[in-house]
Amino acid sequence: MWKLLGGFGLVTSKIIATFFMVIFLMLLGFAFFPDLLNRMADFTNWIEGQIRDPNMDDRGKFLFRTLVNENTIFGIIMTLIARAVIEFLFWIFGVMWRAVNPPEETPKPSAASAPRSDAPPTYYES
Repeated sequence: MWKLLGGFGLVTSKIIATFFMVIFLMLLGFAFFPDLLNRMADFTNWIEGQIRDPNMDDRGKFLFRTLVNENTIFGIIMTLIARAVIEFLFWIFGVMWRAVNPPEETPKPSAASAPRSDAPPTYYES
């Protein structure tokens, strides 16, 4: 049960870290790479143009056009990039943690020794 809760805690911390990493990457992008963000926006517009007219009735087209827009595609791309950065950081920190705190070696159990000569037999011959 504790392992399950620990796993949920790790997943939750990665989701929260991804949320803040998206915001941080967007701020860095707006501050230092505005041209790159414009090219990314053009790319998302191109993706949107490729999938803009699906074979649906009018209601489906309305919902599709409402939900699939350049902001949605941009958010998905930024979230995937942020998740890759977070996974890399967690992996690097895990490697550094294991380098500083190696697992303790447990003593190996000794091999089974031969029975003593004065020990009673376990199985009787008939």
